[in-house]
Amino acid sequence: MKGHARRTAAAVLGVAGLVLVLAACARPTDPGAPGTPPEETVPPTEDAPGSTGPSAPASDWAGVELAPGVLVRGLPDGVESTADSPAGAAWTPDAGLLYVITYGSSSCPTTAGPQAVDDSGTVVVTLVPPPADAICTMDYAPTTSVVGAPDGADTGAPLSVRLGDAGTVEVAPRAAPGEPGPAAWVGTS
Repeated sequence: MKGHARRTAAAVLGVAGLVLVLAACARPTDPGAPGTPPEETVPPTEDAPGSTGPSAPASDWAGVELAPGVLVRGLPDGVESTADSPAGAAWTPDAGLLYVITYGSSSCPTTAGPQAVDDSGTVVVTLVPPPADAICTMDYAPTTSVVGAPDGADTGAPLSVRLGDAGTVEVAPRAAPGEPGPAAWVGTS
């Protein structure tokens, strides 16, 4: 009888393990579910205190209007890439807005909060990691967050920007109005 009980327990555990594996491979159908590829930019949420904005990035830059809280997969036009850094920042073509670029899973990116704050001359951007229980792809791709700079930060001079725990960069000014500024990447020279 003990052998039968062990075989039954092993079978139950095997079936339970198979169900967990299949559930992990399933693609959620809820457009707000973690890991679900979005079709378009999700507007910032205003209902929860401390909300950091959109929960999923747009799939490309076509038709995207720059505003704090906008998220887009990939790099904006005119911004040079690097795969040697987890994060970087650059001025957008529009005054008062920064691009904050993070590298990681394209389905579960780390994103930036929609508004930066001034901390004694350093602009501080909050980075928001994906949910701990999210099922993510194992790729390494850029995601860009558009972040509002504090009033008076966009002066045409170099700007110190702390990107959460990733590090601090010095963002150079735009070469000309209406153009993005050059990207500054954490940990690169």
